[in-house]
Amino acid sequence: MTTVLVPLAELCQMDRRHVRSGDEGASNLPFVGVEHVVAGNGVIDFDSDSRVGSQKSAAFRFDARHVLYGKLRPYLNKVATPDFAGKCSTELIPLLPREGVDRDYLAHLLRRRETVDFVMAAVTGSRMPRADMKVLLSMRVPLPPLDEQRRIVATLNRAAKIERLRARAAERLREFVPALFVRMFGDPAGNPMGWAEACLGDVCDVQGGLQVTKKRAANPLEVPYLRVANVLRDELVLEEIKCMRVTDRELARVRLHEGDLLLVEGHGNASQIGRVAVWNGSIANCVHQNHLIRARPNFGSIVPSFACAFLNSTSGRQHLLREAKTTSGLNTITTTGVKSCPILVPPIELQQRFAQTTDAVQELTTRTEVAAMACAKLSGSVTERLLASDET
Repeated sequence: MTTVLVPLAELCQMDRRHVRSGDEGASNLPFVGVEHVVAGNGVIDFDSDSRVGSQKSAAFRFDARHVLYGKLRPYLNKVATPDFAGKCSTELIPLLPREGVDRDYLAHLLRRRETVDFVMAAVTGSRMPRADMKVLLSMRVPLPPLDEQRRIVATLNRAAKIERLRARAAERLREFVPALFVRMFGDPAGNPMGWAEACLGDVCDVQGGLQVTKKRAANPLEVPYLRVANVLRDELVLEEIKCMRVTDRELARVRLHEGDLLLVEGHGNASQIGRVAVWNGSIANCVHQNHLIRARPNFGSIVPSFACAFLNSTSGRQHLLREAKTTSGLNTITTTGVKSCPILVPPIELQQRFAQTTDAVQELTTRTEVAAMACAKLSGSVTERLLASDET
């Protein structure tokens, strides 16, 4: 079958009909901003916070015939196919498919990497770069017969459905551990099961990290170190690891051990103070900088995964949030504040049972993430192949 390449303008036209807040019926139209469109899949999520609120500025009309195209450079893959009539930010351009063009086929074309790269090469403006719509509409794209367009859409939609189901399963796995914690130990705020209590400093060795300075250049050893960016809530991000030079004494004192708790000491966002992850020992001779605080559990009293779940829980975080001090826009906690943090101390056997379950969940989560990457790579390959712009 021969697929011809034509300018995108032969598949659609811009339909920029303005609607203002004073127009009749305008107040009853739902408003869609760029922030409401989920990148990559086009879902419109009204739970996202709107930057425009009551929408007092100009907007475009759209209905269930249109494709909404996000023209701001960071959002070029925000392409939505609404199933309702409404009004949208002028940063979303309503595109009306021409006769013989499947709307979902047009949306997939606009969302693909090749289109994003083409438009990125011609964005205009420095403060908030935007797509040049004339350039976009001049792009040559494949235009197969309508029935072939629909076959392609059906294939890509099946792949997207699989990805949505995988993402939903991953989210359920992330929700499982906090729910299991409350089920086994109760809400830490009220300690309804009457567990023993202690200060974190009583059951953990708490210590600060090393300051990163140019003065370290003369030190004899170069070792990897963890930063705030590497420690999320119950998650390590180790794709980018930096190194610093240390002395032998510093390495002996600050080297991380598997099972150490890492708490964020300083952050611009107060809600992120004290977020915790457990060090997995995957990098030898790894240390941590001073914006992370290490708490090494006494394994006879506290199991790391239990302590991590406790400190990351809404109730368990309250002490550290109260301890946070603000200096020059940076919120910080001290090792003293961490040591004084209250923690429940249930029987060690119960903590170990919790850890065994969470380890199994983590293993399943890891396998799911690996499968997700493979699925995304395959989906991207299928998309590029089905929507390739090579004229045949």
